[in-house]
Amino acid sequence: MRFVRSGALALGLAGTLLLGSVAARAEHSDVDFPGIGTVTLRTIKAVGALPSVALAGPDGKVLLNATVGGTQSDYFRISKSADGTLNPTVHYAVLNGPDVTSKAVLAVAAATGGSDCAYEAIVFGSERGKLSLWTPKTIDTQAEGGIYVGDLGSHRGYGLAVWDFIWGDEPHVAPHRYKVWLYRLNREHMKFYPTETLTTKGHYADDAAALHELRLDFPNLTKAIPKLAC
Repeated sequence: MRFVRSGALALGLAGTLLLGSVAARAEHSDVDFPGIGTVTLRTIKAVGALPSVALAGPDGKVLLNATVGGTQSDYFRISKSADGTLNPTVHYAVLNGPDVTSKAVLAVAAATGGSDCAYEAIVFGSERGKLSLWTPKTIDTQAEGGIYVGDLGSHRGYGLAVWDFIWGDEPHVAPHRYKVWLYRLNREHMKFYPTETLTTKGHYADDAAALHELRLDFPNLTKAIPKLAC
């Protein structure tokens, strides 16, 4: 598989973010990975398949191809007959890695439900001139939750944070308790490994208030990427 490069959109959020999305067509952008050079990142939506992302070098050779979404395959599989607004979309953000020799990409698939949106995501990146998938398995959350990749603070190091509400006896739209899963990036294996699970004592109407109780100051990347949030 080979494809042609195009431009990218840049937005500031705790550094530089390169943002891409796809609805009815594929999006692609050039990304400069340290030690590798300019790579074309493309999102792919093939009928009958799950959304995916592919990275290709200057010669068009695919360097990495990964599926985004899959724990809820019925919701995330692309349907030929579905209205374009109901089919899953694929979005990504290019982020700073743990140091200047690396760069990370958060790729998120979003599927619309009756009263909510489901998000499934992967993180991949470069380290010392090599590309690899950093998430051992697909991560998931909902519109009320969030995802963050970067410095976790409090000397936790570089990692991944995923959070979501806990649905108890309360109605869907009522305030909920929240749970946060923290993963630290193992630099030897370039994989995220779970380190902490935190749960709020209080019930909150939004994730920002829940993170504040836990003294976590993470920007929610699912809300920062255009067209992703419900």
